[in-house]
Amino acid sequence: MSDLLNATHPALPASIPAAALIPGLLGLLPFWGLALSTQLSSGLDPLLALMALIMYGAIILSFIGALWWGLAVHAKAPAPRVAMFLWSVVPALIGWASIMTEPAIGLRMLIAGLALQWVFDGLLMRRVPDLIPRWVFRLRTILTLGATSALGFAWWQLV
Repeated sequence: MSDLLNATHPALPASIPAAALIPGLLGLLPFWGLALSTQLSSGLDPLLALMALIMYGAIILSFIGALWWGLAVHAKAPAPRVAMFLWSVVPALIGWASIMTEPAIGLRMLIAGLALQWVFDGLLMRRVPDLIPRWVFRLRTILTLGATSALGFAWWQLV
C-alpha cells in the first residue's frame, strides 16, 4: 500500500527499508551501551567505556563522511562534486581530533560533527533532490538523534 501511495504521490517520503533500518538501529547499541556504562555498574571500567564511546563515535562520523565520497563518485551535474569530495574527509578529521583531546571536548566535537553532517545532508538533498533517496535522510535523522543523545548523556555526566 505504501509503495502505491508513494507512486501516486511522489512528494511523500518512501519508507525506510528494513535492510537499512535494522543495521542502523543496531549501530546505536554501542553508543547507548557505552554511554550508560560510563555511569552504571556494567563490569566495564567507566573511563574505558568513555574512551570506547568517543572512538566509536569517531568511526561512525568517518563512515558518514565516506558516504559523501561514494555519492560524489556517482553524482552528475548539478551536484557539487568537488565540494562533496572535499567535505567527505572533514567528518573523519573531526572524529580523529575528538580522540586527541580531553573527553568532554571530544564528546562535544562528535555531537557537533554529527549534527553538522545532518545539516549538510539536508542541504544536499534540497540542492540535488535525486541524489539521495528521501528515506536515507529520514534514517539519518533517527540515527543522528540516537547517537547525539547518547553522546550528550555521556557529556552531561562529565560536567
